[in-house]
Amino acid sequence: MRKLTLMMITLSLLAFSQPSQKLEGKRCVICNMDVNMSPELTSQVKLSDGTYKFAESPKHILQYYFKNKEKVKEIWVKDYNTGKWIDGKRAYYVIIEEGPMGKDLAPFKSRIKAKKFAKGKKVYKFSDITPDLLKHLDMDMKMKGHGH
Repeated sequence: MRKLTLMMITLSLLAFSQPSQKLEGKRCVICNMDVNMSPELTSQVKLSDGTYKFAESPKHILQYYFKNKEKVKEIWVKDYNTGKWIDGKRAYYVIIEEGPMGKDLAPFKSRIKAKKFAKGKKVYKFSDITPDLLKHLDMDMKMKGHGH
């Protein structure tokens, strides 16, 4: 009975977890770019105090997350196929060449869809993503002279 009660509480809390829909005029917490430049990659985090921080891409929201883990309660990214908000910690990611600022991550709710999109490239779980991987994605931009 106790397990059932805990499960019900957890499910009810998850049901109320929602990303912010108020994206108009929001700027990236990392580079200050308009988060609506590439709407399919717009990402956000909900902080412990109930406020949100936004980014124009998963790469930047995850950079923010790694620098502020203790404050971040939820990570929201958009499924690259459907455009629907998904839990960033449960998403599967594939490196793409053309994000808003060079290489980035395309998130998917389904591992199968991520693998299909990847066409043999690596599919990353959230736990596979590290600050070093994100730094590597940024290096491509800096080498081309577009550093931020």
